Amino acid sequence: MNEKFAGIDVSSYQGDIDFNAVKAGNLKGIPVTFVIVRISAGKSVDARAVANINSALNAGLSVGVYHYSTARNTADAKAEAELVLKTIKDNGFDGKLSLPVAFDIEENDVLKLGKTACTAIAKAFMDTIAEADYQPMLYTYAAAYNNYFDKTALQDYPLWVAAYIPEKTLNNTFGISDYAVWQFGVAGNAEFDLEVIGSVSGVKGQCDCDYMYEDLPKKIREEGKNGFSPVSGNYTVSIEGIPSLELAEELVEYAESKGYSGKIAETAPPAQPLKVGDMVRMEAGAPIYGTNDKFASFVYNVVLYVREINKNGDRVVVSTRQTGDITGAVDSKYLVKV
Repeated sequence: MNEKFAGIDVSSYQGDIDFNAVKAGNLKGIPVTFVIVRISAGKSVDARAVANINSALNAGLSVGVYHYSTARNTADAKAEAELVLKTIKDNGFDGKLSLPVAFDIEENDVLKLGKTACTAIAKAFMDTIAEADYQPMLYTYAAAYNNYFDKTALQDYPLWVAAYIPEKTLNNTFGISDYAVWQFGVAGNAEFDLEVIGSVSGVKGQCDCDYMYEDLPKKIREEGKNGFSPVSGNYTVSIEGIPSLELAEELVEYAESKGYSGKIAETAPPAQPLKVGDMVRMEAGAPIYGTNDKFASFVYNVVLYVREINKNGDRVVVSTRQTGDITGAVDSKYLVKV
Protein backbone atom coordinates (compact mmCIF):
# COMPACT_ATOMS: atom_id res chain seq x y z
CA MET A 1 0.00 0.00 0.00
CA ASN A 2 1.95 2.97 -1.27
CA GLU A 3 -0.64 5.73 -1.72
CA LYS A 4 -2.25 7.12 1.39
CA PHE A 5 -4.97 9.79 1.48
CA ALA A 6 -6.36 11.25 4.69
CA GLY A 7 -10.02 11.87 5.43
CA ILE A 8 -12.84 11.75 7.94
CA ASP A 9 -16.35 10.34 8.18
CA VAL A 10 -19.15 12.31 9.80
CA SER A 11 -22.84 12.32 10.60
CA SER A 12 -25.36 14.56 12.35
CA TYR A 13 -23.58 13.72 15.63
CA GLN A 14 -20.78 16.16 14.71
CA GLY A 15 -23.23 19.06 14.40
CA ASP A 16 -22.16 22.07 12.34
CA ILE A 17 -18.86 21.37 10.54
CA ASP A 18 -16.56 23.94 8.93
CA PHE A 19 -15.53 21.96 5.86
CA ASN A 20 -13.23 24.71 4.60
CA ALA A 21 -11.24 24.27 7.81
CA VAL A 22 -11.39 20.49 7.36
CA LYS A 23 -9.95 20.88 3.85
CA ALA A 24 -7.17 23.12 5.17
CA GLY A 25 -6.25 20.62 7.87
CA ASN A 26 -4.24 17.40 7.97
CA LEU A 27 -3.97 14.08 9.79
CA LYS A 28 -0.42 13.30 10.89
CA GLY A 29 0.91 15.65 8.21
CA ILE A 30 -1.22 14.21 5.40
CA PRO A 31 -3.66 16.78 3.92
CA VAL A 32 -7.34 15.96 4.39
CA THR A 33 -8.78 15.39 0.92
CA PHE A 34 -11.96 13.41 1.49
CA VAL A 35 -15.01 13.01 3.68
CA ILE A 36 -17.59 10.21 3.87
CA VAL A 37 -20.95 11.52 5.06
CA ARG A 38 -23.67 9.42 6.68
CA ILE A 39 -26.57 9.82 4.29
CA SER A 40 -29.06 7.62 6.13
CA ALA A 41 -29.64 5.11 8.90
CA GLY A 42 -32.23 2.37 8.76
CA LYS A 43 -35.25 3.90 7.04
CA SER A 44 -34.39 7.56 7.69
CA VAL A 45 -32.22 10.17 6.01
CA ASP A 46 -29.57 11.71 8.28
CA ALA A 47 -30.76 15.15 9.39
CA ARG A 48 -27.55 16.87 8.26
CA ALA A 49 -26.72 14.68 5.26
CA VAL A 50 -27.65 17.10 2.48
CA ALA A 51 -26.09 20.11 4.19
CA ASN A 52 -22.90 18.18 4.97
CA ILE A 53 -22.56 16.86 1.42
CA ASN A 54 -23.11 20.28 -0.16
CA SER A 55 -20.71 22.01 2.23
CA ALA A 56 -18.02 19.38 1.73
CA LEU A 57 -18.36 19.59 -2.05
CA ASN A 58 -18.20 23.39 -1.94
CA ALA A 59 -15.00 23.14 0.10
CA GLY A 60 -13.39 21.07 -2.65
CA LEU A 61 -13.30 17.75 -0.81
CA SER A 62 -13.87 14.37 -2.44
CA VAL A 63 -17.17 13.13 -1.00
CA GLY A 64 -18.72 9.73 -0.46
CA VAL A 65 -21.66 8.55 1.63
CA TYR A 66 -22.44 5.70 3.97
CA HIS A 67 -25.65 4.10 5.14
CA TYR A 68 -25.97 2.65 8.64
CA SER A 69 -27.97 -0.54 8.17
CA THR A 70 -30.58 -2.15 10.36
CA ALA A 71 -31.70 -4.62 7.68
CA ARG A 72 -32.53 -8.13 8.84
CA ASN A 73 -33.03 -9.61 5.38
CA THR A 74 -32.23 -8.98 1.73
CA ALA A 75 -35.55 -7.24 1.02
CA ASP A 76 -34.84 -4.70 3.76
CA ALA A 77 -31.30 -4.24 2.43
CA LYS A 78 -32.57 -3.50 -1.07
CA ALA A 79 -35.08 -1.00 0.35
CA GLU A 80 -32.27 0.73 2.24
CA ALA A 81 -30.20 0.92 -0.94
CA GLU A 82 -33.14 2.41 -2.83
CA LEU A 83 -33.54 5.04 -0.09
CA VAL A 84 -29.90 6.03 -0.53
CA LEU A 85 -30.16 6.21 -4.31
CA LYS A 86 -33.36 8.27 -4.12
CA THR A 87 -31.75 10.70 -1.69
CA ILE A 88 -28.74 11.10 -3.96
CA LYS A 89 -30.82 11.72 -7.07
CA ASP A 90 -33.48 13.90 -5.43
CA ASN A 91 -30.79 16.26 -4.15
CA GLY A 92 -28.85 16.54 -7.41
CA PHE A 93 -25.76 14.62 -6.32
CA ASP A 94 -25.43 12.58 -9.54
CA GLY A 95 -21.97 13.20 -10.95
CA LYS A 96 -20.75 14.86 -7.75
CA LEU A 97 -19.93 12.03 -5.32
CA SER A 98 -16.47 10.75 -6.21
CA LEU A 99 -16.24 8.21 -3.38
CA PRO A 100 -18.29 5.02 -2.91
CA VAL A 101 -21.68 4.45 -1.32
CA ALA A 102 -20.69 2.46 1.76
CA PHE A 103 -22.86 -0.11 3.53
CA ASP A 104 -22.27 0.08 7.29
CA ILE A 105 -23.20 -3.27 8.83
CA GLU A 106 -22.11 -3.63 12.45
CA GLU A 107 -25.17 -3.94 14.72
CA ASN A 108 -24.99 -6.99 16.98
CA ASP A 109 -28.65 -7.85 16.30
CA VAL A 110 -27.77 -8.11 12.60
CA LEU A 111 -24.43 -9.86 12.98
CA LYS A 112 -25.91 -12.58 15.20
CA LEU A 113 -27.94 -13.72 12.17
CA GLY A 114 -24.73 -15.40 11.03
CA LYS A 115 -22.31 -15.40 8.12
CA THR A 116 -24.73 -16.58 5.43
CA ALA A 117 -27.39 -14.01 6.31
CA CYS A 118 -24.93 -11.12 6.80
CA THR A 119 -23.23 -11.85 3.50
CA ALA A 120 -26.56 -11.99 1.68
CA ILE A 121 -27.75 -8.74 3.29
CA ALA A 122 -24.53 -6.91 2.41
CA LYS A 123 -24.54 -8.28 -1.12
CA ALA A 124 -28.20 -7.31 -1.67
CA PHE A 125 -27.51 -3.71 -0.71
CA MET A 126 -24.28 -3.40 -2.69
CA ASP A 127 -25.64 -5.19 -5.76
CA THR A 128 -28.55 -2.73 -5.82
CA ILE A 129 -26.13 0.21 -5.66
CA ALA A 130 -23.95 -1.32 -8.38
CA GLU A 131 -26.95 -1.90 -10.66
CA ALA A 132 -27.57 1.86 -10.52
CA ASP A 133 -23.98 2.44 -11.76
CA TYR A 134 -22.80 3.64 -8.36
CA GLN A 135 -19.73 2.24 -6.64
CA PRO A 136 -20.60 0.30 -3.45
CA MET A 137 -18.25 -0.39 -0.53
CA LEU A 138 -18.57 -2.58 2.57
CA TYR A 139 -17.95 -1.05 6.00
CA THR A 140 -17.57 -3.10 9.15
CA TYR A 141 -15.07 -3.69 11.94
CA ALA A 142 -12.18 -6.14 11.66
CA ALA A 143 -13.46 -8.96 13.87
CA ALA A 144 -16.90 -8.83 12.24
CA TYR A 145 -15.36 -8.96 8.77
CA ASN A 146 -13.46 -12.11 9.69
CA ASN A 147 -16.36 -13.85 11.40
CA TYR A 148 -19.60 -12.82 9.70
CA PHE A 149 -18.87 -12.39 6.01
CA ASP A 150 -17.97 -14.65 3.11
CA LYS A 151 -15.06 -12.66 1.69
CA THR A 152 -15.09 -14.50 -1.63
CA ALA A 153 -18.74 -13.61 -2.21
CA LEU A 154 -18.01 -9.93 -1.56
CA GLN A 155 -14.62 -9.70 -3.26
CA ASP A 156 -15.91 -7.52 -6.13
CA TYR A 157 -16.54 -4.64 -3.72
CA PRO A 158 -13.92 -2.56 -1.87
CA LEU A 159 -13.62 -2.84 1.91
CA TRP A 160 -13.66 -0.04 4.46
CA VAL A 161 -12.54 -1.59 7.72
CA ALA A 162 -12.68 -0.11 11.23
CA ALA A 163 -9.82 -1.17 13.49
CA TYR A 164 -8.43 1.04 16.25
CA ILE A 165 -5.23 -0.95 16.50
CA PRO A 166 -1.76 -0.71 14.95
CA GLU A 167 -1.88 -1.41 11.24
CA LYS A 168 0.63 -4.24 11.59
CA THR A 169 -1.77 -5.94 14.01
CA LEU A 170 -4.60 -5.49 11.54
CA ASN A 171 -2.50 -6.97 8.75
CA ASN A 172 -0.72 -9.75 10.62
CA THR A 173 -2.89 -10.76 13.59
CA PHE A 174 -6.28 -10.24 11.94
CA GLY A 175 -4.97 -11.17 8.51
CA ILE A 176 -6.77 -8.25 6.85
CA SER A 177 -4.84 -6.30 4.25
CA ASP A 178 -7.26 -6.07 1.34
CA TYR A 179 -8.97 -2.82 2.42
CA ALA A 180 -9.34 0.34 0.34
CA VAL A 181 -10.09 2.49 3.40
CA TRP A 182 -9.02 2.03 7.03
CA GLN A 183 -10.87 3.83 9.82
CA PHE A 184 -7.90 3.93 12.14
CA GLY A 185 -9.24 5.87 15.10
CA VAL A 186 -11.50 8.44 16.69
CA ALA A 187 -9.92 11.85 17.18
CA GLY A 188 -10.64 13.26 20.64
CA ASN A 189 -11.39 9.85 22.15
CA ALA A 190 -8.78 8.86 24.73
CA GLU A 191 -9.35 5.15 24.17
CA PHE A 192 -9.57 5.04 20.38
CA ASP A 193 -7.26 7.85 19.25
CA LEU A 194 -4.28 5.57 18.74
CA GLU A 195 -2.57 7.94 16.29
CA VAL A 196 -3.02 10.82 18.76
CA ILE A 197 -4.79 13.09 16.29
CA GLY A 198 -6.32 15.02 19.19
CA SER A 199 -8.81 16.97 17.13
CA VAL A 200 -9.80 17.51 13.52
CA SER A 201 -9.73 21.05 12.19
CA GLY A 202 -13.27 22.31 11.58
CA VAL A 203 -14.97 19.62 13.70
CA LYS A 204 -16.15 20.12 17.26
CA GLY A 205 -15.66 17.09 19.49
CA GLN A 206 -14.88 13.54 18.42
CA CYS A 207 -14.46 12.55 14.80
CA ASP A 208 -13.70 9.27 12.97
CA CYS A 209 -10.45 9.41 10.99
CA ASP A 210 -9.57 7.40 7.90
CA TYR A 211 -6.76 6.57 5.52
CA MET A 212 -7.59 5.67 1.92
CA TYR A 213 -5.08 3.46 0.09
CA GLU A 214 -6.56 3.60 -3.39
CA ASP A 215 -7.35 6.65 -5.52
CA LEU A 216 -11.05 5.88 -5.56
CA PRO A 217 -12.13 9.29 -6.93
CA LYS A 218 -9.92 8.78 -9.99
CA LYS A 219 -11.18 5.21 -10.46
CA ILE A 220 -14.84 6.18 -10.12
CA ARG A 221 -14.51 9.05 -12.58
CA GLU A 222 -12.59 7.00 -15.12
CA GLU A 223 -15.10 4.14 -14.95
CA GLY A 224 -18.08 6.47 -15.23
CA LYS A 225 -19.62 5.46 -11.90
CA ASN A 226 -21.74 7.67 -9.61
CA GLY A 227 -23.15 9.67 -12.52
CA PHE A 228 -19.80 10.69 -14.00
CA SER A 229 -19.12 10.34 -17.73
CA PRO A 230 -16.69 7.47 -18.41
CA VAL A 231 -13.15 8.20 -19.55
CA SER A 232 -11.39 5.66 -21.77
CA GLY A 233 -8.49 5.86 -24.17
CA ASN A 234 -7.13 9.04 -25.66
CA TYR A 235 -9.24 11.66 -27.35
CA THR A 236 -8.44 14.13 -30.09
CA VAL A 237 -10.50 17.29 -30.11
CA SER A 238 -10.40 19.61 -33.08
CA ILE A 239 -11.54 23.17 -32.47
CA GLU A 240 -12.28 24.96 -35.71
CA GLY A 241 -12.89 28.59 -36.54
CA ILE A 242 -10.37 30.12 -34.12
CA PRO A 243 -9.87 33.63 -35.51
CA SER A 244 -6.27 34.18 -34.40
CA LEU A 245 -3.05 32.36 -33.60
CA GLU A 246 -2.92 34.14 -30.23
CA LEU A 247 -6.28 32.71 -29.17
CA ALA A 248 -5.26 29.23 -30.36
CA GLU A 249 -2.10 29.44 -28.24
CA GLU A 250 -4.14 30.49 -25.20
CA LEU A 251 -6.44 27.49 -25.65
CA VAL A 252 -3.51 25.09 -25.91
CA GLU A 253 -1.90 26.61 -22.81
CA TYR A 254 -5.15 26.17 -20.88
CA ALA A 255 -5.50 22.55 -22.02
CA GLU A 256 -1.95 21.79 -20.91
CA SER A 257 -2.63 23.34 -17.48
CA LYS A 258 -5.37 20.71 -17.07
CA GLY A 259 -3.06 17.82 -17.94
CA TYR A 260 -3.89 17.52 -21.64
CA SER A 261 -1.66 18.08 -24.63
CA GLY A 262 -2.43 20.19 -27.64
CA LYS A 263 -1.07 21.40 -30.92
CA ILE A 264 -1.97 24.03 -33.46
CA ALA A 265 -2.43 23.13 -37.11
CA GLU A 266 -2.99 25.90 -39.62
CA THR A 267 -5.71 24.90 -42.05
CA ALA A 268 -7.49 26.66 -44.84
CA PRO A 269 -11.23 27.00 -44.56
CA PRO A 270 -13.03 24.08 -46.20
CA ALA A 271 -13.55 24.61 -49.94
CA GLN A 272 -17.08 25.46 -50.97
CA PRO A 273 -18.55 23.57 -53.95
CA LEU A 274 -18.36 25.53 -57.20
CA LYS A 275 -21.43 26.38 -59.24
CA VAL A 276 -21.98 27.87 -62.67
CA GLY A 277 -21.56 31.65 -62.57
CA ASP A 278 -19.01 31.69 -59.73
CA MET A 279 -15.97 33.92 -60.12
CA VAL A 280 -12.67 32.08 -59.54
CA ARG A 281 -8.93 32.36 -59.81
CA MET A 282 -6.72 29.61 -61.19
CA GLU A 283 -3.56 28.33 -59.52
CA ALA A 284 -0.47 29.42 -61.48
CA GLY A 285 0.73 26.72 -63.85
CA ALA A 286 -2.42 24.61 -63.62
CA PRO A 287 -2.66 22.30 -66.66
CA ILE A 288 -5.54 22.13 -69.11
CA TYR A 289 -7.85 19.35 -67.95
CA GLY A 290 -6.66 15.88 -69.00
CA THR A 291 -3.36 17.16 -70.45
CA ASN A 292 0.03 18.48 -69.43
CA ASP A 293 -0.45 21.63 -71.50
CA LYS A 294 -0.61 25.03 -69.83
CA PHE A 295 -3.01 27.91 -70.38
CA ALA A 296 -1.86 31.25 -71.76
CA SER A 297 0.01 33.04 -68.97
CA PHE A 298 -2.56 35.85 -68.58
CA VAL A 299 -5.22 33.27 -67.62
CA TYR A 300 -3.47 32.73 -64.30
CA ASN A 301 -3.65 36.42 -63.44
CA VAL A 302 -7.28 37.30 -64.10
CA VAL A 303 -10.67 36.54 -62.60
CA LEU A 304 -12.45 33.76 -64.47
CA TYR A 305 -16.07 32.68 -64.67
CA VAL A 306 -17.38 29.15 -64.21
CA ARG A 307 -19.36 28.20 -67.31
CA GLU A 308 -19.85 24.45 -66.97
CA ILE A 309 -19.24 21.70 -64.35
CA ASN A 310 -19.37 17.97 -65.04
CA LYS A 311 -21.37 15.52 -62.93
CA ASN A 312 -18.36 14.57 -60.76
CA GLY A 313 -17.55 18.22 -60.09
CA ASP A 314 -13.88 17.83 -60.99
CA ARG A 315 -13.92 19.17 -64.62
CA VAL A 316 -14.75 22.85 -64.72
CA VAL A 317 -15.03 24.92 -67.89
CA VAL A 318 -13.98 28.54 -67.37
CA SER A 319 -13.77 31.70 -69.43
CA THR A 320 -12.53 35.24 -69.04
CA ARG A 321 -16.05 36.53 -69.68
CA GLN A 322 -19.46 35.61 -68.36
CA THR A 323 -20.63 34.92 -71.91
CA GLY A 324 -18.97 34.29 -75.19
CA ASP A 325 -15.78 32.37 -75.90
CA ILE A 326 -14.62 29.54 -73.63
CA THR A 327 -11.08 29.67 -72.25
CA GLY A 328 -10.84 25.96 -71.41
CA ALA A 329 -11.42 23.21 -68.88
CA VAL A 330 -9.42 22.70 -65.67
CA ASP A 331 -9.52 20.40 -62.64
CA SER A 332 -11.56 22.03 -59.84
CA LYS A 333 -8.72 21.51 -57.36
CA TYR A 334 -6.82 24.33 -59.09
CA LEU A 335 -9.62 26.87 -58.64
CA VAL A 336 -10.41 29.16 -55.70
CA LYS A 337 -13.60 31.17 -55.39
CA VAL A 338 -13.22 34.95 -55.14
